[in-house]
Amino acid sequence: MTVKMHERFHLPPFETFLDVYRILAAITVITVIVLTSAKLINHPLARPDIEVYLHAANVILGGNNPYLTGMRTGVFYYLYPPLFALLFIPFTLLPINVTVVVWCVLNVLLLGWAMKVFYESLAGEPFFEIPIRTRWTISFFALLPTFRFIYSHLAFGQSDIVVLALVVLGLVWLQKDRRLAAGAAIGISIAIKLISLPFAIWFAARRNLRVTLGIACGLLAGLLLPALLVGFGKNSQFLNYWFRNVLLYSDLRNTYWPFHDNFSLHAQLYRFFSNSVAFIYNGQPYHLTLFVLPLATLRILEYLVVAVVAGLVVLYAVLYRNHGVLIEHWGGIALTFSVVPLFPTVLQKHYLVLLLPSYIYVLHLWYSVHLQDKVFRGLVAASMAVLTLISAAFSGEFLNEVFATGGCYPLGVLLLSASIFRAASRLPANS
Repeated sequence: MTVKMHERFHLPPFETFLDVYRILAAITVITVIVLTSAKLINHPLARPDIEVYLHAANVILGGNNPYLTGMRTGVFYYLYPPLFALLFIPFTLLPINVTVVVWCVLNVLLLGWAMKVFYESLAGEPFFEIPIRTRWTISFFALLPTFRFIYSHLAFGQSDIVVLALVVLGLVWLQKDRRLAAGAAIGISIAIKLISLPFAIWFAARRNLRVTLGIACGLLAGLLLPALLVGFGKNSQFLNYWFRNVLLYSDLRNTYWPFHDNFSLHAQLYRFFSNSVAFIYNGQPYHLTLFVLPLATLRILEYLVVAVVAGLVVLYAVLYRNHGVLIEHWGGIALTFSVVPLFPTVLQKHYLVLLLPSYIYVLHLWYSVHLQDKVFRGLVAASMAVLTLISAAFSGEFLNEVFATGGCYPLGVLLLSASIFRAASRLPANS
């Protein structure tokens, strides 16, 4: 007979301290909002992202190219497709400090909503009908490895939570069999930021033609929508400039992003196989070069990384077709979320907020489905440990730089992806 942990060790039931947990959760959320808003308001150099969005919105309102003028004498350029600058136009009516607070609160609300609806869709029952201990446990441990990335996202006023919420909205509509609308929501997320592009690959690999068509329509609509304000000619000019000078920009060592803040697999190639400086600590440059490859070879390897990441999504779709909703659908969705940060040529820490649904999925398998496989659990634990312990709070500033530029962020993501593949191979085929 199975003995519950709180009975074996004479611990009080979980519900005994539920009010305390709720108070602590509320205090944590309020503290995060206050601290991240204060950081953006009081330290101007820490808020380039949200200021860049506002700057781009003002430039577009003036009918000018948002990609040609950067904030603060030519730095911090706008790099997204024009749509996100258009969506930020209402915020230009507010003082910057008010915008900071509103944007932070909005992102916290969107994140909470996305967590709730993704989890209840996965579990197949309303969120508040899931046992209290279960939903608190899974939510807590899903937030544990992603918390500092969420904090970083909020502290820089970033956009990835909006992308996450749009994709989750698409998944909710898909459950209601509104396939074109589901695809359109995902397509608009891609038009805001290309980071969600792997979902187009996933639904195409699943041969879900209506969702794929919806994604194409949503993406096209998102790219053309700014024409309603600036005209088709101006919008075409903006898109052409963005495509040529941002999307196809290839030199990752001298790009718009500081190389030391780019943790992508693509940037890792240059750290390991070129003479590029991996990071600078106390004014001293450090290299992680294993050996030097020709630049042309590195470019080929960059394309190979994209192909491999896309191939993982396609492989899962092929291997686990007709394996039941839990494996085929939700496992594929979780895998796609997990590889999203690996797909672009630039990976910054705040991109990893998009791992949250993947952690909810694997923890649901661990805690609710009771998948006992030791390899699966080891991969999940290893991924959480790598992404949690890499922070300077645990390893110190110098080792944090070594771990970060040595590839630990992609490693943590790959371990998470591997755990999803492992789970699919160990769960009953009709799950």
